[in-house]
Amino acid sequence: MDITDIVVDEFVEVSADERLAKVRATFERENPRGIIVTEDGEYAGVIGESELVKSRIQDDTKASVLMTSAPQVKHTEDIREVARLLVEGDVNVAPVFRGEALDGIITTDAILDAVVDNLDALTVSQIYTDEIIAAGDETTVGQAINRLREHGISRLPVVDDDARLVGILTTHDIVDFVVRDHDRQEQGDRSGDQDRMLDLPVANLMSSPVLTVEPEESVEGSRRAHVRQRDIRAGRHGRRRL
Repeated sequence: MDITDIVVDEFVEVSADERLAKVRATFERENPRGIIVTEDGEYAGVIGESELVKSRIQDDTKASVLMTSAPQVKHTEDIREVARLLVEGDVNVAPVFRGEALDGIITTDAILDAVVDNLDALTVSQIYTDEIIAAGDETTVGQAINRLREHGISRLPVVDDDARLVGILTTHDIVDFVVRDHDRQEQGDRSGDQDRMLDLPVANLMSSPVLTVEPEESVEGSRRAHVRQRDIRAGRHGRRRL
């Protein structure tokens, strides 16, 4: 099975010289599945939400500073090979080319959707991890960002003093807050505002209540529940160019 029929066109192209303020605003406005960075009209890299939450990165920084390398794949590539490339490259999105032309992107979500028929045979208990990286509800946003970066993850369960799950903090929550906070601020030196944001408790930003599933739930049932929750938070958007 190749990826021809699962190429995604819901992405944004930005120039390597584009400022991060505009890139962040794009994530808030368009909710794209991925951002492709180009230089002189040629593919240069990708930017994900995890890169956008790096602390101390100023709004006037160029997109090229945060972009990461992702494998270029052909639209006829085997889906198993693409999945392997994404995992080994530690990325969730990669550009897809038809000849020399950028045809779209491929995402881990699109691959999961394509193999959905096989997911009913698996249960959550067969694939979940019990090595949980979590945060207390009084953990600061700055500490949470460092934890996300240190462990290379995009989500932190939030627990109270009794170790009860009270919420979840994602890179999307942080990006969303940063963009909205930026819109409220006047132009100028924002270092004080950044320090204030980093000192906030994660309880101020986390999503709650949290979607949970039982260990005996099928992976497909879990995936459907996740998609429903994701689509409630944001609609689907098509390709845009800044």
